[in-house]
Amino acid sequence: MFVSLLAAVLSGFLLVVAFPRYDQSLLLFVALIPLLWALKGQSRQAGFWLGFVNGVVFYLGLLSWIFFVTYVYGHLPLPVALGVLLLLACYLAIYRGLWAWGVVWAEKQGVNLLWFAPVLWVVLEFAQGYPISSFPWELLGDGLYRQPVLVQAADLIGTHGLSFLLVLINMAVVVIFSPATRNRPPGRVTALLVLIMVLAAWIGYGTYRRGTVAASIAQSPKIRTAVIQGNIEQSEKWDPKMVQSTLETYAKLTRETLARKNWTEDAANPPLVIWPETAAPFFFNHKPGGNASWDLLVQNIARENKCYLLFGAPAMEETPKGELLYNRAYLLNPQGEVVGHYDKSHLVPFGEYVPFGRVLFFISKLVPQIGDFVEGPVGATLTLPQGKIGVLICYESIFGYLSRAQVENGAHLLVNITNDAWFGATSAPYQHMSMAVLRAVENRVSLARAANTGISACMSGDGRILWTSPLDQQAGHAMELPWLPGGSFYTRYGYLFPWVCVALATLVFLFARRRIRW
Repeated sequence: MFVSLLAAVLSGFLLVVAFPRYDQSLLLFVALIPLLWALKGQSRQAGFWLGFVNGVVFYLGLLSWIFFVTYVYGHLPLPVALGVLLLLACYLAIYRGLWAWGVVWAEKQGVNLLWFAPVLWVVLEFAQGYPISSFPWELLGDGLYRQPVLVQAADLIGTHGLSFLLVLINMAVVVIFSPATRNRPPGRVTALLVLIMVLAAWIGYGTYRRGTVAASIAQSPKIRTAVIQGNIEQSEKWDPKMVQSTLETYAKLTRETLARKNWTEDAANPPLVIWPETAAPFFFNHKPGGNASWDLLVQNIARENKCYLLFGAPAMEETPKGELLYNRAYLLNPQGEVVGHYDKSHLVPFGEYVPFGRVLFFISKLVPQIGDFVEGPVGATLTLPQGKIGVLICYESIFGYLSRAQVENGAHLLVNITNDAWFGATSAPYQHMSMAVLRAVENRVSLARAANTGISACMSGDGRILWTSPLDQQAGHAMELPWLPGGSFYTRYGYLFPWVCVALATLVFLFARRRIRW
């Protein structure tokens, strides 16, 4: 059992190294092999605990930045901050434990693990992103973001489908080389054939789609886009005395970035300038009792630079039920007029609101903010002269259903604005940026990302990262991004693949030959 435990730990470690900042993504093709080997011959209960240990090791390594956020900015005592990290890792590890339990159970039932192990993995990944947990951070398929050929299949099967393929390959290797199958040549031969066909189809489709998307990019119109990274320290961001300085920083960076391209000279083709989430740290356009001078400064930046300006700011609206707060992105035209806004539709639990607030009324938010925010509508878009764009605020970029809804509603460009200053110099900014790549590929549109302290980026609809900013530095970058038509099989049918996996797993559990027992 001790050797099996070490194998589960090794598997968790390999998975950590496969993701940012280490980015050894090819390890994803073998990282689960030690765990799958360890599960052979185990009881279902032992299988669960081996999977659980694997998950704890993985999530402690992957999410170590949670400690930084809760300790430095949440001001939690050291033991409590460590406890929060451990509690989250243990909670998420339950999904890994359930998967391992299911693998052991299925093997005892005579179910072919070559297809059932990846099916069950997708089911549990899918469940991890639903309202109760709502934290699909770095799914297995997200780790392929730097493999441009392999990510192309996401336009068919989404990120969950990439996870399926990775688990299938790990499982096939185990079947081929496992001593337990030496007396069953047909199983080994089948696994080898499946492995060869899957890799050939996966690489073949990726190569083909890269070519077709590249041709589409070459023929597409372009939109002038500038991404601005102000690098405002979190400790200063909400200080009223620093607002003027913050806006002057953004004004200077915007002016210099556009000047390098001479874009302000062509008023007939105004660029889109993107600032990060809450770049304007005050209630913009709020009347009565608003901040007229700060409003005017932001509006003048749009006028002087002859640009469309997209930026984040908190918003407050008076209603008969009281004041409602929104995490909002405003769009100004070159005349400085508000021509649209987007309200964040998937809020951060315990960060922007307390879930089940009536029940958990005694729990304060981990990171104090202005107040509890209200969700905006899913799929809302903003309109430029070229057409519609979709805005994703902060960690909305990790949820495929949000960007899909926006592209389905006509968005030809995705924009992710975020404030990752909370994360410091941890791996979180790199992880957060990596998942945005999959949103571009899934929906075949370009994506521009503005992060307060980084990592800001521009990426095309084929998953190529065209530019990234340094971390914790001021930066500004302007380029012409492809204005692609957008849309794919995934955009049209969404989570069809994981729902098929749910159906298959349900049928297996319903019609297995023996009852489930611990």
